[in-house]
Amino acid sequence: MDPILDRLGRLFRSLGSDVPVTHDRLDPDLQAAEEELNEYLRTGRDSPKTSGQGSQSFHQKTREDTPAASASLDADLMAAYAFLGLGPEASWDEVSSVHRALLKKHHPDRHAGHEANMRKATAHSQKIGQAFQKIKKHLGH
Repeated sequence: MDPILDRLGRLFRSLGSDVPVTHDRLDPDLQAAEEELNEYLRTGRDSPKTSGQGSQSFHQKTREDTPAASASLDADLMAAYAFLGLGPEASWDEVSSVHRALLKKHHPDRHAGHEANMRKATAHSQKIGQAFQKIKKHLGH
């Protein structure tokens, strides 16, 4: 409970001051995020001007660490993203929005009068659903 109170105290102290509150025991990623935020608030630029390991922005580090952006995505998952017309960096909101739009566009009920088109739409809707389920499982939703 003490670390939470310490962080809350630093937050309140920082609200009343323009000087960033730093602590020696903060983890390096949190320090990098705070530096990036302070730099952005001061200059409007995304990345802080530091050298060495901290020169890469916090957002770039986290994007590279996420499974969706890694090169280790399997071919089926990449095919699912491509089938929905998305890149592997797409957020859950983007995935679900595209999924709904594609299902509306290719829903079998839109072709109720034509049997062949209805079968094609049904098959296409099933593929959309399968791709969506694969991405949903990958993103943990």
